[in-house]
Amino acid sequence: MFGLSAAKRAARWAETDRFEGLHAARAMSFGAGCGQAEGIVAGTRIATAMGWRPVESLAPGDMVMTFDHGMRPVIRVERVALWSGQGVCPRTLMPMAVPAGALGNNAPMLLAPEQAVLVESDLAEAVFGDPFALIPAAALDGYRGIGRITPHQTVEIVVVQFAEAEVVYANGTGMIHCGSIRGGALENLVAEEAGYAALPMDMARAIVAAMIDEDRATLC
Repeated sequence: MFGLSAAKRAARWAETDRFEGLHAARAMSFGAGCGQAEGIVAGTRIATAMGWRPVESLAPGDMVMTFDHGMRPVIRVERVALWSGQGVCPRTLMPMAVPAGALGNNAPMLLAPEQAVLVESDLAEAVFGDPFALIPAAALDGYRGIGRITPHQTVEIVVVQFAEAEVVYANGTGMIHCGSIRGGALENLVAEEAGYAALPMDMARAIVAAMIDEDRATLC
């Protein structure tokens, strides 16, 4: 899946008259603030060979269900802070609160703002020829009640890595990108490894705007 590379997706987007003028620099500021804004928030339950388990309980060698390749072993697990709880949390580090059902998740959950998630969109299929798009969680602000919240205590992030980049199931059918052991968090998010390429923020926001329109059309 994800047959178009990041470069080809950007080029295809540039050719789409409907979205002319959306090519501003990426709004995300990787590594901003004093925490890491990419990774799976502790408490999120991940589908594994042993059932649904909190992501913080995973260890190297555990088998995790992936979107494209079935069960795959975890290679590395790192625990870091999204926010230390000291002072005022910068907006760039505020986690995204996701209500139950918003992304196929059967329980409310938090997403790190720069964590890439997999969504399905008619617009993505029309523009890229693939209904699935990998977007930064921050782009989901306003979709189905998703929004930033101000943390008042430490928020722990768990970075799970596989031999190749994978998408894993979170709290049901929510789908979260995990990087490979070949690079760091930022490198994994934007690299074209295993066919996974996250969209820049301008493209991602347009995809989400179209998803909101799709929801409204369904309700009419």
